[in-house]
Amino acid sequence: MKLFDCFATKGFHTSIVTTFNVDLNAYESIALARLREAGCNNNIVIADDRMLGFALAPGETRPRHAGRRYSIVGAPASGVFHPKLILQLGRAGGRLLVASANMTAAGLAGNLEVVGEVRAEDDAFQALPLMRAALAYVASYVADAAMPRKQIEWAMRRTPWIHEQSDGAVIDLEEGGRLAFLSSAGTVGIGKQFAELVGRRKVTRLVVASPYWDPDLGALRELRDRLGAKSVALLLQSKNALFPVHALGKKESIRLFNVDKVDGTKASRFAHAKVFIAETSAADCVLYGSANCTEAALGEGAARGENAEACLYRELPPGEAVQILGLESALDGELSVADVPKFQSSEEIPLKDLERHLPGRFELSEQTLRWWPPKGANVAEARIELTDSDDKPVAGALTRVSASGSPARYRFEGHEAPHFATVRWQGFESSPGVVIVEEAIRQAQRKSPTRSVDDALSQLNNTDASEGLWLLDIMHKLAVAEQEARPDEEKKPVRRRGQTEKCEKPAGRVLSYEEFIEGRSSETTEADTPGSLLGASHQESVREFINALIGKKKPLLQTIDEADEIPGLSMGDETASAEEALEEDERFNAQQQRTLTDTDSGKKDLEERSKYKAMRDTRQSIVKAVRSRQMTFQQDAAERPLGVIDLLRLRVLLVVVLGAGCRKADPLPTGSDASGRMQGVLPISGDESWRRLVGNLLFDFFRNHGGGRKPLISKVVLDIDGDDGLPIDVLECWATCYWAICATRVATNDRGDSIPPLTGGKDIAEDLYRYTQLLPSELLGNTVRSTFEGMSARYAERLGVSVARLEEEHLSLVETVIEKDLA
Repeated sequence: MKLFDCFATKGFHTSIVTTFNVDLNAYESIALARLREAGCNNNIVIADDRMLGFALAPGETRPRHAGRRYSIVGAPASGVFHPKLILQLGRAGGRLLVASANMTAAGLAGNLEVVGEVRAEDDAFQALPLMRAALAYVASYVADAAMPRKQIEWAMRRTPWIHEQSDGAVIDLEEGGRLAFLSSAGTVGIGKQFAELVGRRKVTRLVVASPYWDPDLGALRELRDRLGAKSVALLLQSKNALFPVHALGKKESIRLFNVDKVDGTKASRFAHAKVFIAETSAADCVLYGSANCTEAALGEGAARGENAEACLYRELPPGEAVQILGLESALDGELSVADVPKFQSSEEIPLKDLERHLPGRFELSEQTLRWWPPKGANVAEARIELTDSDDKPVAGALTRVSASGSPARYRFEGHEAPHFATVRWQGFESSPGVVIVEEAIRQAQRKSPTRSVDDALSQLNNTDASEGLWLLDIMHKLAVAEQEARPDEEKKPVRRRGQTEKCEKPAGRVLSYEEFIEGRSSETTEADTPGSLLGASHQESVREFINALIGKKKPLLQTIDEADEIPGLSMGDETASAEEALEEDERFNAQQQRTLTDTDSGKKDLEERSKYKAMRDTRQSIVKAVRSRQMTFQQDAAERPLGVIDLLRLRVLLVVVLGAGCRKADPLPTGSDASGRMQGVLPISGDESWRRLVGNLLFDFFRNHGGGRKPLISKVVLDIDGDDGLPIDVLECWATCYWAICATRVATNDRGDSIPPLTGGKDIAEDLYRYTQLLPSELLGNTVRSTFEGMSARYAERLGVSVARLEEEHLSLVETVIEKDLA
């Protein structure tokens, strides 16, 4: 197997890679490019935290996509974080690769490495316990509430088979023998675990390949004695002088062999593979993966080693292990001890110094920068410096908004999202840390847009477009296109032989809105507000369009090379998609054929892009759409929970109604006056007024009807990832509802007269504030305030709304709800 080829396999939505040494540029150019081309868009790299600092040190080439197209996690360990795993998850199956290779160019393509593959797919889910054990192991190094944790939970919800109950990490194979995932997660060392699996079988020979050894061969001797091996064969690369030949006893039955003679290898390749074969008359018991033949890796006595390690254990028929691994030639000719050079310790990596300069973790969500400081950090005096991918300062003010606690929170006022952060205080300067940008990760999780998605999104990019019913049409098109873009195996439930009903609850939480509110801390501040739950869907573009309409701050810009997709790795002589090529007339010399119609098609494109600009909703079409959607909301709520996309539809309808409203009692229903100028079509009073339509929408969602019909908010669920505050897209929807209901209560007509209140309007308003159950810090916080400011600027004057009176009404409702809660 060429390890780098595995990343091009399709059928997976998520990859998690663990490594000791890391070259992020090699990962991006070799692994990430293939992963994304294969449709795997949810990617995480976990590396030793000190080696990550080493990879980002000054003078090293900085990665371009870290924290944007994939998350990077620095993992601590008492020794070193050393597992080399590639875990890939898809809806219909998964794959686990356990290797000796680091995520470096040498590890992927240069060294002599060993890798084992375990699959769970179709009807072959026998390896499920190993997949679950590996996932639990890697997830244990990801902090709660961190963005990579949210990515894992996102993956779990899209991997239904992973939730089935399974015990242990050892399975009996149908073809005979056992397979197991061994790690340093427990209290027992990997060496002892290996010996326990071998059991009482008599070991005739122990074969070991390892690039590194204890100076006194302590781990080797303990393993030999534990297994009772009659003889030991060591495969080593003597020219590297990494084997402590001086530690060999004169009477020990340890024989040395040249690993350069392994079939298919070259002497120029560094032998980095780690393999242990206990040969018995019943089976070959093989251990391979990240563990060197050292006490730090295998453990000492019953205790685990100080390193974090992961290996596979596999039983094969007698004699097969040497044959499969191509070791026959190497084991034919013994090395003379005299030919092995004297041991020379390899160059030490300054791990302690690297650890002293760790920066901690950084995540940016909207405009909130969170910093999880390292142990011993002087948080009070710390100064965080933000830089771009070229290590140039990023313009913007950084203001701390939390007085204490971890993470420390800052408000970032800038236009470009930073790539890296460095921490300084007197006498200290950290190594750079990657800033994980939540919105960019969510965007990366989205599937590549199809043509129909591109067509829909192009309408949202029209700077002259305004709110209208066309937004609901765009939402529908995006929903249909995203459904059609899913692979066939994702559109049908996964069924497999012997499937039971016993399943664990998926990771992450799908909570009713009420459950979420009850479970969150009263200490939550607006700085805890996570990013949009719509982020991994193209529906997020609709949210961004609405925010742009009301002048809310746009998402932080990405640099040009970030916005462009990583180019494919094809040779340029094949067609990526035959179906699309046929649709686009991709024939020989088709460009000449196209030029005859380019002008006409260009005009059509302009007409299509301008369609929604020219479209004007009539009073009748808006009233009909609102009433239809009210019925659809009720029908949907009877059949399924309502989610954040339904809340986005509610928000769209509200801004459509407000955008079409005016302060006249009887405007022209088509929106045009005698001179052809456009104006509002919804009157300020009457059954078809904008005030009545707003009230109708909010009545269904929030009014306690009594009896058997609950408000629709009781059917809202949040597919939530962590224990942070209310997601910002939900908070924006509630803010839109607040502004709209307050506007109905303070609006005046074109003569400046107050309008009789809506029947039941006060009850609707109080129920709205009561059922959303926001904390005072949220009700009066920046998200609600900025939404109010934007909506007031766009709608207040045309609707006859006094901004001052509207804000007073909001504060009055806030106080009323707080007083009732206290009572």
